Parts: sequence; C-alpha cells; structure tokens
Amino acid sequence: MESERDEDYPIGVLIEELRGEDLHVRLHSIRKISTIALALGPEKTRSQLIPFLTETIYDEDEVLLTLAEQIGTLVPYVGGPEYAHSLLPPLESLAAVEETVVRDRAVEALRKLAPDHTTEAMEKYFNPLLHRLATGDWFTSRTSACALFSVVYPRVRSSKRWELLDFLRRLAKDETPMVRRAVAARLGELALAMSVGQSSEKPSADGEKSSQISEHNSSNMTTSITESKILTNEVVSLNSGHFSCGVAADERLTNDSVAEKSSTLANPLQSDDFTLDPEKERSYIITIIIPLFVRLVDDEQESVRLMAVESIVQLAQALGPEESEGYLIDLIQQATTDRSWRVRCVVADKFTEIQTAMGLRVSRERLVPFFMKLLHDEEAEVRAFAAGKVKAFAKCLLGLPIDADINTTNKTTNSDTKDCKNSSTTITLDNKMMEIDEKFDSVNNLNDNNNNNNGLASKDDIIMLQLLPAIKSLTNESNTHVKSSLANAILGLAPLIGKNLTIEHLLPIFLAQLNDDNPEVRLNVISNLEQVNSIIGIDHLTINLLPAIIQLAEDPKWRVRLAIIEYMPLLAEQLGLEFFNNQLIELCLSWLIDQVYAIREAAVENLVNLCKKFGSEWASQYFIPKN
Repeated sequence: MESERDEDYPIGVLIEELRGEDLHVRLHSIRKISTIALALGPEKTRSQLIPFLTETIYDEDEVLLTLAEQIGTLVPYVGGPEYAHSLLPPLESLAAVEETVVRDRAVEALRKLAPDHTTEAMEKYFNPLLHRLATGDWFTSRTSACALFSVVYPRVRSSKRWELLDFLRRLAKDETPMVRRAVAARLGELALAMSVGQSSEKPSADGEKSSQISEHNSSNMTTSITESKILTNEVVSLNSGHFSCGVAADERLTNDSVAEKSSTLANPLQSDDFTLDPEKERSYIITIIIPLFVRLVDDEQESVRLMAVESIVQLAQALGPEESEGYLIDLIQQATTDRSWRVRCVVADKFTEIQTAMGLRVSRERLVPFFMKLLHDEEAEVRAFAAGKVKAFAKCLLGLPIDADINTTNKTTNSDTKDCKNSSTTITLDNKMMEIDEKFDSVNNLNDNNNNNNGLASKDDIIMLQLLPAIKSLTNESNTHVKSSLANAILGLAPLIGKNLTIEHLLPIFLAQLNDDNPEVRLNVISNLEQVNSIIGIDHLTINLLPAIIQLAEDPKWRVRLAIIEYMPLLAEQLGLEFFNNQLIELCLSWLIDQVYAIREAAVENLVNLCKKFGSEWASQYFIPKN
C-alpha cells in the first residue's frame, strides 16, 4: 500500500500544482512533465498522466502553449513509437483551441509525431483524428486539419486517400476565409507529398510562409504533357460525376455527407495498396488539386489569394516544368496583375523561386514579361520587391545558382548545388551539377581571357535589351524603398555583364546612388562595394565614394553612423591602405569621442579589427601616436 502511494505521488503533485492559482507554478509543473512521466513509467503515463492532461485543456494560453510543446516530446516516456498514438488526444484538443499560436504548436507536434506511427496506427488513430478535425464545428479545428493532409496522405491506402481529397475539396469551399486560407497555404505541400511520397516539416497551422522542400523529385516523374493528358482523360472518365479538371465542373459536386461521398469515391480505385503511383498521383494533382488552386487564386479574400500564391512554387515542383507551363502560367500571370498590391508583392518576392521550379526554358520564354511588369508596377512596394530580385532574376535566366559567387574559379561542389533552391524536377542532381559546372567554367573563362571585360550576360538579349533598360528606368525613382532595394541588388550584376558593360550601363547608376539623399541607399551601395571592385576596380568610384562616406559618418542619426562603422574594415580592404590612412583614419578616431555610447563602443571594436587587418606596425605608426 505504501509503495502504491509512493508511485502515485508524482501525479498527485502535478494535479495539485496545475490546480494552483499561480501561473508560474502551473508553467513550471508543465515543463517538468517528462520527469514526472519518467517517474510514473510508460503504463501509468498512458493510463493516468495523458488522460489528465487531456482534461486540463482549459487554462491560460501560455500554459497551453507549453503543454503542446511538452506533449510532443513524450514518445520515449509512453513506451516508444508503438504507443505514440496515446499522445494524440490532448494534441487534438489543443489543435482546436481559439489561440492561433497554441494551435500552431499543437499541429507542429502532431506533424512530428506522424512518422512515429506505423501504417496500421496511422489508419487506426491518426487518420480518424484528421477526419474529426476536418469536420469540426469550429473553424479552428478545420484550419488545423489543413496542415495534416500532407503527412497523412502518403501513409494510408488509396481508398482513404480519396476520402482525404474529398475533405480537402470541402475545406477549399469552406465559408470561413481562415479555413480557405489554410487550404491555399497547404495545397503545394500536399501536391509534393502526392508526387514524391513525403512532406516537409512546416509548423504553422494557419499557413504562414511556406518553407522550402528539398530536391526530391526523380527523373521517373517526368511524364510529358501528352502522357499526362491521357492519364487525366482516363481518370476523368473513370470518375465522372465525382471530380472534374475544370472549376465549373468542380462546382457541380454536391454536398452529400462525407461518408456517402467518400465511399462513392473509393469504389473505382479501392485497393489495399499503400504505394503511391507517380503517374496516377500526378493525374490527381491535375484533376483535383489544380482546380482547387484555380478557385483559391481567384478567391474574394485577399489573405486567401496571398497564401495561394505562396503555394505556386511547390505546385510547380510537383508538376515539373512542362506541365507547370501548361497549368500554372496563366495563374502566375493572373497573380502578377492581382487587384491587391500585397498579392503582387508576394509574386515578386517568390519570382526567382518560381523561375527555378519551372526550369530555364519556361523562365526565359514565358516568365520574363511578368517580371518586367512587376518592375514597373504602379505600387512602390511591389517595385521594391522586384528591384531587390534583379540579380537573382538575371542568374536564373543564365541557369546559375541564385546564391553562388561566380567570381570564384573553383568548380561548384555539392554544397553549392544546394544553394540552387527548388531546382527543376526534370533534371537529376548529377545532371544539374554538370550544367552548373559548365556555366561556371564559361563565366570563369570569360573573366580570365578578357580581364572581366565581358561577362556571361553580355551576350544575353533578355538581360541586355530588357532587364538593363528596366533598371535604368528606376534610376529616377522617387520612392526610397525602391531605390534602397535596387542599390542592394544591382551591384551583383557587375560580375555577370563584365567590366565594359558595367562601366557603360551600371556605373552611372552607382554614382547617382552614392550621391542619393537617402543614407540607406548609400549604405547599400557601400556594403556591396566588393562586387564592383572585383570587376571595374575602385578608381571609378573613389571620387564619389569619399564624400558619401563622410556624409554617412557625420549623419545626425546615430544608427546611420553605426552602420558605416561596421563597414570600415571592408572599405579599408577595398580602398587600400594608403587611401585609408590619408582619408579615413581621422574619421575612425573621431568616433571614439562620439556622444552616443554605442558609437564609441563600435569605434573601439572597429579599431581592433583594423589592427588585426593591418598589423601591429600600422597600429604603432598611425593609431597609438594619435591617442
């Protein structure tokens, strides 16, 4: 009897603390759940602790948030993956609460628990949980359900998948905008899960920014448009009256009960096979997912359209370049002319990811006019987003990785290829590495043979005849955000077009930006100085650079002065020791007596860095005597 009381003591303490009035005590108790579970053992944790936690989903949001975090870590304490399903009830309750942050954390925990479930447990416990959330009375549960489709779909048999697709269709037509928004944010992720058989980790339940999914699509997923249309026709004829590839036909689907509808859908393809058939799944994407996406891109709510645009990249990855051209191009064009400037901003922000997902040919032949339109958008915020992408846009047109430095003469390594985000699904990783290597070789050969006189882009008509004139037209831009974004990105074009064309086309823009009234514009030019210096040398900018540096160093706003201090080691390296000693050493010393403490502190750190760069002899000659 005494031993039983000792074993029950931890749960008794937990109950007592959770019922206390002090919030901090309750939080502390929740945070040590794993310790209590360890003391109780797996069996009592499942039979006593988890049911008790399920009944306590009525507390402050902060407590519930911590509870959602802790429950997801209890798999080892309930007996391992075999009993992971015992953790689902409290998380299901948390996924339906009103507070968005709590729901998101609960959904994140559910998504992390999904791989721990066996196929049998997935169908017996996890899939019914998704059904209950998707048919919940409150929009909160239906919103959370949208984030679970991609982790459940690849793990259930084909008949269950049809049920899930029917639930998805109903949620896409939900009367609550928050639910439609969550569907829009997850369509791309689900399409990828259908095409490659797995999903990415994405914590948000309400469809915040979509996270990137690595290159998983293999070459056997590259069916042509003709083959895909044959498959589509077969599926449509097989399932006539249930799903159609057109929105109008989709609208004719009735609102019968979920059970009746799902059983009807399951009949034609009912199977115990858990393996995803790439060709069939691709046809389902075309006949089911794409029509839902068309509807959501044209939704009356701006927030829904925003999330739909976020999904374009993943949809393009799932379909591949050729089918993306056939099914997504018109939707991308529609998004670039959306009535909401926020939607157009998202398109501009995601544009280079869309380029890489749709492939080089589609990017050059179909997407260029859309980007030019964004550069000349009537809304300044849209122009700013587009202007910030000009360097990445040009690299995509040349088939180069977005984040790679083309000034290096070393060949691309495996880590370099990872920088090429969302690469085309029709090219295997090895082939893409070979293509990137060839591009780098051609760039480096041009730079070596011609002393950087001609870059890879110098013979590219799109860049020379369309992009550069568009950039020049932004030189007279009045909006500071646009000018700042352009200044931050435009210098990256210098290595692409080479010395002669940089001097002819870009140097006047650089000089104008160095004399701009806005300090942020000047700072952005100075921060990217290395890219220009490596191509045309610093001499072309020196005359205009010194006044710009002095103006920033004496700016009334201390944050501006702080920013230029941080760039001093870079400037010293680019301008050379002699120029720095003659023109800038006094500025560095003057910051030591600045009125603002943060400036004085940064000035000391700056001098330390300069001493490390130039050596002790320089410090003895130029710095110590003056102090």
